[in-house]
Amino acid sequence: MNKEIWQKPIKACDVGGEALIEGVMMRGNGKMAVAVRMTDGSIDLEVSDYIPANKRSRWFRTPFIRGAVSFVESMIVGVQVLLSSAEKLEELPSEAEVSPVSYETNDTQNAHIKEKVEKSPATEDKFDRFMRKVLGENYFQYMLYFSVAIALVLGIGLFMLLPNFLTDLLHFDKSGAQGSFFANLIEGGLRLVLFISYIFLVSRNKEIKRVFQYHGAEHKSIYTLESNEELTVENARRHTTLHPRCGTTFLFVVMIISIIVFMFAGWHSRLVNMAIRLVLLPFIAGVSYEIFKLAAKTDFKPLRALSMPGLMLQKITTQEPDDSMLEVALTALKAVVEVPVPVDSAAAENGREMDSALKDADFVVDVDISTVKAEKFAEDIGGTVEKPGNSAADLGVAAVKPGISAADLGVAAVKPGISAADISVAAANLTDTL
Repeated sequence: MNKEIWQKPIKACDVGGEALIEGVMMRGNGKMAVAVRMTDGSIDLEVSDYIPANKRSRWFRTPFIRGAVSFVESMIVGVQVLLSSAEKLEELPSEAEVSPVSYETNDTQNAHIKEKVEKSPATEDKFDRFMRKVLGENYFQYMLYFSVAIALVLGIGLFMLLPNFLTDLLHFDKSGAQGSFFANLIEGGLRLVLFISYIFLVSRNKEIKRVFQYHGAEHKSIYTLESNEELTVENARRHTTLHPRCGTTFLFVVMIISIIVFMFAGWHSRLVNMAIRLVLLPFIAGVSYEIFKLAAKTDFKPLRALSMPGLMLQKITTQEPDDSMLEVALTALKAVVEVPVPVDSAAAENGREMDSALKDADFVVDVDISTVKAEKFAEDIGGTVEKPGNSAADLGVAAVKPGISAADLGVAAVKPGISAADISVAAANLTDTL
């Protein structure tokens, strides 16, 4: 197991995410960002304000209650953004409409884009044409919501009803304490086997495998942030895909805790058993959440052991992403963690840096650009000018020695509000150069 998993983060981070269809969602710092790789190779980014339930009410921050609230909230938000990412990819262009740039990302991405283009509305099959005729142009959206409903029904049936039904078929006395204990233990074991088998089987699907790769990209991006590194593909690439705070690990903890809790609930008829399990689910989620959070940051090895099965399962649910997937994940992450500097603050900071630079300057050039052509001046200093009358100082052009142009020093004039980083001019190097 990679040692990075248990290392304490250098930078505390309250950001979580989710892998989507050809994209990644990140939420934190009062924002939610959804980045999706479109079929033309571009990244579609949507950023919205998002305040989680535990920040809106003190009641929802109460231990054990917060876990149940977080579980339900994650399910709702997860389904919403998953459907949103799928809808973005619904309107696929024909192959003739796709720019050749679309196929320049990498070989794997190129093949996938090409396959999606071949399945676009221009080449849809008879079933798609029939559904479009019956349900209209929004048929794909109806099918998505119907798929979610079916998935929920199958989930309850497969992971709750089926294990209970199969255990009930076993002929031994389940009425006593010992019989009830073994019945619940067998049911829990069957549920785990079904869950792991399901994850393994769906991972064989090519589309799901790509989702799992985006899941890996999400984890690598979070690790990059927690390591206090620059959010680049190069830095993210070297991190592991396994993360102790992953939802996969949480689900596994829920299953383990459910086995223990149900042992104390006894064994009843199938209907009563089902009702008990549904009623106790919020309580189980709450207890599991507290254990899950504690296990993710503790050094106590017996408690960490609860996370180990989930981490092993992540070897299936997270796959090594390619660089294009890392780029998508980092785009979403940057949108929620990098807060733009206000214009006034940036101007004040530029002023402070200039004051420091001017103290050591041998010669000061104060150019009134009303005396020259604005366009020519902007070209000489590599910047842009809004209107004549602004001095070089107003534009953030520092003093230079005679005979050395601003271009030679790599100092560019910028519009107020645009930081030096945006034009690859490091403010830290400005004073040293002068």
